Amino acid sequence: MTRSIILLRGLTRGTHHWGAFPDQLKAAFGQKKIIPIDLAGNGDRYKEASPVSIKLALEDIRNEVKKLKQEGPVTILALSLGGMITLQWLNDYPDEIDKAIIINSSHAGLSPLTKRMRPLSILKLLLAILQPISLRESSIYSLTSNNPINKELLEQWITEAKNHPVSLANAYRQAQAARKFKTRINIDATKLLILASENDRLVNVDCSIDIAKSTQSNIKYHTSAGHEVTLDDPLWVIYQAKEFIK
Repeated sequence: MTRSIILLRGLTRGTHHWGAFPDQLKAAFGQKKIIPIDLAGNGDRYKEASPVSIKLALEDIRNEVKKLKQEGPVTILALSLGGMITLQWLNDYPDEIDKAIIINSSHAGLSPLTKRMRPLSILKLLLAILQPISLRESSIYSLTSNNPINKELLEQWITEAKNHPVSLANAYRQAQAARKFKTRINIDATKLLILASENDRLVNVDCSIDIAKSTQSNIKYHTSAGHEVTLDDPLWVIYQAKEFIK
């Protein structure tokens, strides 16, 4: 049985963006270690160059996990870009993963670009890049969450953006890695659970459905949460995780 749950986030987001979720997950899973990991270029690793492909991103994350000297296979809970890395991981090194949960992710070989990133959302993100940090983070929060803004968490995001600024070059590298992710996925469907937000305003829910159909994996839907479902309804995510990781 897995002893650790690895948390992976999405495009340009780091471990400090999880908010209270790791602690909530720890409270639910008791003795399991909850380990958020930053992709190179994000969070505490913001000075490093981000990988230019999902395959290279996987090797980057695997190297970070190896440094932790974890015993046996791990469980992965991953959001968005982190979900792509997880699919690659399940495909390339299935024995290293006990269970995997991917949330609001997508695959370029299965879904069109206009569904992988809604056109209006692309415009809002591009405009957000030009704004001061506080307005940028507020815009991202409003786009990815369907709940009223938690001012305390927003301040944490603003502080994170100031302390660990993701460069435009790294944001571009990550976006290109996501855009080119077309690996043919052949995985053990019993290891994968897909969580999808029907009201995700960033990524169309059809992208999760396409992955579920392609991999013949189980999928669960949240009817009201946004892209950041771990922020909007963490207890729902934890319930689904506990039902799956038994």
